[in-house]
Amino acid sequence: MLYPSRYNVIVPDGDDVLFFNTHSLCFGRLRASLYNDALELVESLHAETDTSNFSDQTRAVAFEMRQKGFFVPDPSAESTVVTNRFEQRKNARNHLGLTIAPTVDCNFACPYCYEYTDYSIMPNRVQHDVAAYIDRTLASGRYRSMHVTWYGGEPLLGESFRALEFLSGKIITACRNSDIPYSANIITNGYLLDRETAERLAACNVSLAQITLDGPGELHDQTRMLKNGQETFDRILQNIKNSRDLLRFSIRMNVNEANASSVMQLKQILLEERILDDNGRVAFYLSPVRSYTSSCQSGDCLSNASFYKLQLELIKKGINNGGFQVVEEYPVLKESVCTAVGPDSYVIGPSGELYKCWLDLGRHEHSVGHIDRKGLHLNARINKWHDFLPFDEESQCASCTMLPICMGGCPELNIRSRYEEENRACCNWKYYLQEHLLHLANLEKSVHAF
Repeated sequence: MLYPSRYNVIVPDGDDVLFFNTHSLCFGRLRASLYNDALELVESLHAETDTSNFSDQTRAVAFEMRQKGFFVPDPSAESTVVTNRFEQRKNARNHLGLTIAPTVDCNFACPYCYEYTDYSIMPNRVQHDVAAYIDRTLASGRYRSMHVTWYGGEPLLGESFRALEFLSGKIITACRNSDIPYSANIITNGYLLDRETAERLAACNVSLAQITLDGPGELHDQTRMLKNGQETFDRILQNIKNSRDLLRFSIRMNVNEANASSVMQLKQILLEERILDDNGRVAFYLSPVRSYTSSCQSGDCLSNASFYKLQLELIKKGINNGGFQVVEEYPVLKESVCTAVGPDSYVIGPSGELYKCWLDLGRHEHSVGHIDRKGLHLNARINKWHDFLPFDEESQCASCTMLPICMGGCPELNIRSRYEEENRACCNWKYYLQEHLLHLANLEKSVHAF
């Protein structure tokens, strides 16, 4: 028996239909009449009625659609494959991933930033506790790799940076003793990232720095200024240029109503400054400003739908021209699982408090425990992360066509908004896949004619 896949997306296009399967990622075009004939053939096979009146062409089309995943023998089994993939990745226990914030203090005064009330630096006691935990954990032989994301606040502030260097030395030694690879990245505003600092980071096995530029200088300096109001754009740009041979960079633009029209302009600046000329060493991507705390009280945040429509408009304007992909042009299977729901990933705050999501950092009411010289001590809040599934009974994700390419999106946003009118975790393709398929088909790009 055959049934239409529950992951089919069907888009009328004149006398044709476009069809895309979010599980197999196959994309095709077919005359609407022939597509309907293929559907009728499958229904006849299912009903065990006479099929002798169907043409050889219809049979060939139905067979090829079966081969490409548009028809499946068992829709339940198809869904099980998708859900099993998520659970296998969620429950993998061979990688230790930590986000460490030596401070939540910062030299910037970004209006959309999360709100912190404790600006302490990680004391020596906590640094030694973290180092001891990592050494014991790796010595158990359970893990085959380790990665650290250095976070804040601003992790390059004086005492914070010294804590980063101390812990990096301990981690590098522990990984060497356990014969496992170690990698690290840093999320920084980039203001203090001069060449000497980049050299010190490289010595700590930090290979990637994520830095935010909120548009051209005149816009960036309105939202990412120093606490004394001083502008920062030119210095950050120069720091990237001076250190890109030492570190790879991921340049993020936080997009809201005020700067949405300047995305193309920022990319042009990066090209003119030859920052995007480094053959993959510098990436540029977009992220919406979201209302995690009170950051959108002015009403300038973009809704999911508005942000993703903007992405489609940018694709049409050529944002990805020149070999630099800023916006995803074609859906891919969601193979990774957010570290927040992984069993061996934690965010460690300056006082040794533990979180599962870095959006919760500094919000002690969301802490899942703490670390001390004896190791990790977890509380009951950990259960919501361990129990998270995007396709449980309380979620609409299980019946969503986009599940294979979304997998429930950000767990934090999914948990927060699953009962709201709009689930803010939904992926971009939910909002514009059909329109984007029409765009690709008109370009005759990636579409298979049956």
